[in-house]
Amino acid sequence: MPCSEMEDEESRHYRARLNHTFVLFAMAGLACFLLFDYFQVPDAWPTLWLGRFLLLGVCVLCVTLLRRQPRRPDDIALLGAVCANLYFCFGATMIQDAITLSLWNLSFSTSMLIAMPAWLVWGWRYQLVSSLPLILGYLPLFLWLSPLSLKDLAGAGGAYMVATMIMAPALAHARSSTFLRTVKLRRALEVRNAELSHMNQQLLTQQHELEYRANHDLLTSLPNRRCGLEFLDRTLAASLRERRCLSILFVDVDRLKYVNDTFGHPQGDRLIQLVAAGAAQAAGEEGMACRLGGDEFLVVLPGACDMASQQAANQLMHHLEAQRLEEQIAFPVEVSIGRVTHDSVLQGEISVQDLIHIADDRMYRQKRAGRHAVVKGSNQQA
Repeated sequence: MPCSEMEDEESRHYRARLNHTFVLFAMAGLACFLLFDYFQVPDAWPTLWLGRFLLLGVCVLCVTLLRRQPRRPDDIALLGAVCANLYFCFGATMIQDAITLSLWNLSFSTSMLIAMPAWLVWGWRYQLVSSLPLILGYLPLFLWLSPLSLKDLAGAGGAYMVATMIMAPALAHARSSTFLRTVKLRRALEVRNAELSHMNQQLLTQQHELEYRANHDLLTSLPNRRCGLEFLDRTLAASLRERRCLSILFVDVDRLKYVNDTFGHPQGDRLIQLVAAGAAQAAGEEGMACRLGGDEFLVVLPGACDMASQQAANQLMHHLEAQRLEEQIAFPVEVSIGRVTHDSVLQGEISVQDLIHIADDRMYRQKRAGRHAVVKGSNQQA
């Protein structure tokens, strides 16, 4: 939906709610003036009461329409205003003395100056139309039906009424312009906030993407060398501090060059991805598998003893064999694994570089031996 249509729809609903409130206040005011009719116009109070009750019925109709048809709040409010002004014209002709007529005119003029511009804040044209019964009908009806003269009318608030008829549309126009500017500014602010929110979301997305690229290998989606070594450094420090075991697996893909040369580099990439998936599975939820580079992977197993690390290595080997059979892969899917378990209670402190060096040495011993059994043992067995 275009912005202007959204603004109009919002304005209509807001006007409907506000007009609904003002009509309720108008009904309360009409009811309060029943006593004025009874005591100040004793000869005509039944007729005035009949007019007030009819006007209350019109107000009830306006309230109902405002609740059921909020898309036309201006026309509904205008209906109530025109009926109120007609009632004022006919009521004024029934008053027999100038003092009571003055009170009648002043009260209604004050209502026009304050209440109706607030009720019809949506433009001077509506305010002018609501005042037409006063402008066109009040004076002829007064001369025809009222026992008082024009001189009495002038002294009974006539000048105030004329000024009110001029000021009320201008006041309504000022309030309407203020309201529309407020709506326009609020919508512009909402649009700007939405744009800023979208830009902020784009920046966050780009930041997350950059962070991901900085910490992950794009081919395998595993953490890269830097991220993996940082995790190993933190895990080793924690194991030394908490006196726990720590195991690592140094994994090297066998015959990768042969696969690339014979089956093509896409199949070599596929081999790398298969090994990466197996390493991630072997690492479990608490550990981490990372790609050190090329055909080398590192699996960190916090808290894993020698037996647990052996099980993880066997799981990796079984996963690769199962994938080869399931997908009927034509090229060999084989790895060499150097496994190291460090027990901080029995073996004391050790550095990350020493752990990797030991695991790398064991991996190469397996590769040189041409076997795919895992070279194993604690770091003291290196």
